[in-house]
Amino acid sequence: MADFEQATGATVEIAAYGDDYENTLKTRMASNSLPDVFQTHGWSILRYKEYLMDLRDEPWVNLYDDSALGVIQDEDDSIYVLMISQLVNGTLVNLDVCKEADVDPYAIYDWDDFTEACRKIKDAGFTPIATAANNAGTLANIAGTWNTYEGEKYDDTEAMLDGTYDWETFQTGILSYLADWMNKGFYADDVATVADSDLQERFANNEIAFFLGNDPAWLIAAKALNKEGNFAFLPTFASTDDGVQFVGVGEGDTFGIWKDSDNVEAAKAFLDYLTKAEVSTKINNVTGKIGAISTATESDDSYGQQLFAAMQEKYPDVFYENLWDRKYMPSGMWPIFANAAQMLFDDHSEAGVKAVKEYLQENYIDLYEAAKND
Repeated sequence: MADFEQATGATVEIAAYGDDYENTLKTRMASNSLPDVFQTHGWSILRYKEYLMDLRDEPWVNLYDDSALGVIQDEDDSIYVLMISQLVNGTLVNLDVCKEADVDPYAIYDWDDFTEACRKIKDAGFTPIATAANNAGTLANIAGTWNTYEGEKYDDTEAMLDGTYDWETFQTGILSYLADWMNKGFYADDVATVADSDLQERFANNEIAFFLGNDPAWLIAAKALNKEGNFAFLPTFASTDDGVQFVGVGEGDTFGIWKDSDNVEAAKAFLDYLTKAEVSTKINNVTGKIGAISTATESDDSYGQQLFAAMQEKYPDVFYENLWDRKYMPSGMWPIFANAAQMLFDDHSEAGVKAVKEYLQENYIDLYEAAKND
């Protein structure tokens, strides 16, 4: 901000709302009194677009990576934000573990291929699968390849979005696969309690093969611990051989302009300033996020960016989609998914799987109804 002020003569007041950011913005939305520029934290289209200025004609729009446009471009081609970084979700791979187990990760297309690869990895003495300390991603980040996309086992998109989804296919799909992997011992015994730092250390020490539904930036710490380690970022696998492999993409550091701002020209100048390579790259290197505009990606040599670029080269036809829970679930489901994953780790019997399904269904209905009345 200091550099921007010095370059332009503008005065910038920073308001940091901390953990109460979302509630504060909701209050300010209700009174139609928003900051001139604000971060949309993943919801530029789904929550904030009626309060944001359409920026599709700004000169920096042509800097976007194709993966970013799928998240921030509305149905009428409107773009409401400058996104200098993106959150990307796929499969993290320890290539050295796969090599030791005689597994080619690039030959894995669907979840049945993945199950067979995990069997070989476990037989070779390694842990096949890791999951994050926040277990929500165990369910939410990979669910689309069973229930949402073209050619997958089920197509429940319409039901999920209109509040009528009965969660039966969630039980027979992703929950059943996860329970099977747990019953086969594909996760570490301490899967429900292990710290993220311990997982990174295990990845670095070539003890774990795959991490499902995570960002390539997560591997930066593993690479720092083992400079000789070989890692990769792959898409999320399909549920059938006719389904699509996808990479979930979410807004990273993303800035929009309040449509009723009295300082539009200064706000636009600020967004333009953020697109400069030396500015966007500096921010992304601090946050560890993946660049979403070419001025950032072309000058960024960070490890996370390298892994993402390598994936794009190997998978030119990969499908990019908004983070699944943000698009298909009512607001508030993320902690519900975390609780559900914990329930599944604690009891992955047939009865346990059914209990998880019922828990998800009940909360989905409640949250959907609350969203309708909000």
